[in-house]
Amino acid sequence: MCFTPIISLTTAIIEFVVATFILIKYKKYLIPVFSALLIYVLGIYQFTEFMLCISNNAFLWAKLGFITYTFLPAMGLHFVLRLARNRKYNWLAYIPPLFFSLWAVFKTNFIVSASCSKVFVIVNKVFTSQGFSLLSKGYLLYYFGFILIAITIAFIWIKKEKDKITRQLIKLLGGAIVIIITLPLILLFILPSLKIPFPSVYCQFALLFTIVALIGSKIYDKEKKKELF
Repeated sequence: MCFTPIISLTTAIIEFVVATFILIKYKKYLIPVFSALLIYVLGIYQFTEFMLCISNNAFLWAKLGFITYTFLPAMGLHFVLRLARNRKYNWLAYIPPLFFSLWAVFKTNFIVSASCSKVFVIVNKVFTSQGFSLLSKGYLLYYFGFILIAITIAFIWIKKEKDKITRQLIKLLGGAIVIIITLPLILLFILPSLKIPFPSVYCQFALLFTIVALIGSKIYDKEKKKELF
């Protein structure tokens, strides 16, 4: 759910531009590259919200939006594993989001309703309309589990990292990433169950993370870190 529709499009354009700038200017460095990729995904989500409002197939774009943010925890875990210099089997992190994405694609009536009001985009999925099924619980386990694993690995890695600048950047970016990838849990389960209409804080936090990533990339490049992508 996000502000409609021009704010969603404007947010997406800003994110695409900034992510492209980071990717081109700081392409040799791990943290900026992963930050740019995450910003791209957030931009794609904002674009699905915009298309939901202007297209004749709102359910399709609502489903694509779900698929987009479903990959965020896997990306976060992959990022942390790569920071910890673990290159083997990172692709396994993408199996759960791929499974849930295929579930969304093939599940009949996965999107219960999708509409664009004067202020908000409103999407209801089987998660909120049919209670907590086994797959819904599995989705929550995937989301919470990957977040907790990533936080644990990052905490261990930060304690071992000797460079102060790198530690501060990871704390800053890591905190922003945790906020971003936990938002769908609130959007999917808590607020809809209370029947509260609200704008998605994805818009605000996505822009905040974009600014943090841009500043962090500049600092990282200035310090000339040796950790290449």
